[in-house]
Amino acid sequence: MARKALSIPTLSRRLKAAYPDARCALDHVDPFQLVVATVLSAQCTDARVNLTTPALFQRFPDAAGLAQASIPELEALIRSTGFFHNKARNLKAMAIALLERHGGVVPGDMAALAALPGVGQKTANVVLANAFGVPALPVDTHIFRVARRLGLSEANTPEKVEADLCRLFPREDWIDLHHQLIIHGRRVCDARKPDCPGCPLRDQCPTGLGTIPDPHSGLVLDAPSGPARKLAAPVAEAGPGGPMRIVSLVPSVTELLAQWGLASRLVGRTTFCVEPRWIRNTVPAMGGTKNPGLPRILSQRPDLVILERDENTREAAQALEAAGIPLLVLTIRSLKDCAKAFRILGDALGVPEAGRAREASLKALPKPARRKGRRALALIWKDPWMSAGPDTYVGDLLKQAGLAPVGPGGYPAFTDAELAALEPQVILLPDEPFRFTRRHAEDLRKRLPGTHVVQVPGRAFTWYLSRTEEAIKQLNDLLKELP
Repeated sequence: MARKALSIPTLSRRLKAAYPDARCALDHVDPFQLVVATVLSAQCTDARVNLTTPALFQRFPDAAGLAQASIPELEALIRSTGFFHNKARNLKAMAIALLERHGGVVPGDMAALAALPGVGQKTANVVLANAFGVPALPVDTHIFRVARRLGLSEANTPEKVEADLCRLFPREDWIDLHHQLIIHGRRVCDARKPDCPGCPLRDQCPTGLGTIPDPHSGLVLDAPSGPARKLAAPVAEAGPGGPMRIVSLVPSVTELLAQWGLASRLVGRTTFCVEPRWIRNTVPAMGGTKNPGLPRILSQRPDLVILERDENTREAAQALEAAGIPLLVLTIRSLKDCAKAFRILGDALGVPEAGRAREASLKALPKPARRKGRRALALIWKDPWMSAGPDTYVGDLLKQAGLAPVGPGGYPAFTDAELAALEPQVILLPDEPFRFTRRHAEDLRKRLPGTHVVQVPGRAFTWYLSRTEEAIKQLNDLLKELP
């Protein structure tokens, strides 16, 4: 609900004056391109999508072409947008559905659009508004944050915020308002550091005026020119030796912190953070790595939450950032990334000597022989088969051990025939994340005679940082035992 002091006509005039050229940030020339671009924009920036789509549309300009695309080729084209396995499958299924249900033409009504694979109501609203001119007001992260700060809604879900905005603003303003609020959120009303002094809406904004606390950060302004102060300790301050209330959303990082003697600082972990074993009884679980519970995390008043770019979701990071929680987001896709992460973590946690010691230990490990190693594949899932590609952390482990990882990058899926076509000389079967057993190993040996199928401990193999050196040593020992 809007607050009485807020003038909707004034707010509309200010937004129109501040952002007269507001438009859809996704480049497109027709409804088909907009559907594809909007699907790709999930948990990805519009700028990144716009860098990706030219090559994609040149290769697959319409639904007919996209429906015939091979998943590996499609994944390669959209890899940079993140979550490319699901997006590739959804895009191909969407194109097939367009051909079967609508003759390859994007429909202009909500029910038909939302029923397409990978689309849903939010994407349908974006397409209706920007491709067909149908009034709609889909709520993204920026609009959700700005609307609540402006006091336009007190709802806790994007769907309810959308309903509040649609009740407050004239239907003919919805499309422009959608773009104006997004640009305002990006340029001025930043999640962590809103530019309240330079905001054209400040005298209309109860958060900017200090009459209500920021719904996300818990901060309140004493006066229009006054400094920010905190309410009732929503977030604990870091101590001189580093943050004292840490939530780790990465299992191997949780174990690393325990190895560094920092377990007493942990106030939250995921349900998959199970090592060392005693951590399960001393640190409360905050949900899974992909779906952590934001209310539970906030209740612990952390002064740092640690995530990893592939392990955790962009959506979780954005929700935490919107709530004003300091984040440390790691990227671990190689041994070089591990060395860098040791140093970053050590500095951020106030134990730089521990970080540099582990960095030095990793760099001191023997380098692989400069020769063409055996073609190797590390499987991580079954039904369908999935592997860790050459550009992943596991793929880099194989290279370090002198093996030659095969297959596409990322985490591709294979049919039985595609797996055989890779002609791996060595297949590694970890017991995590999928629990590969002796039965699976025997089955693969029958399917691929002549291939050495070896079971390996999953955590040693896939838990970066806390077990990286252990994994390298085990792989080196493994190669010595192969015939």
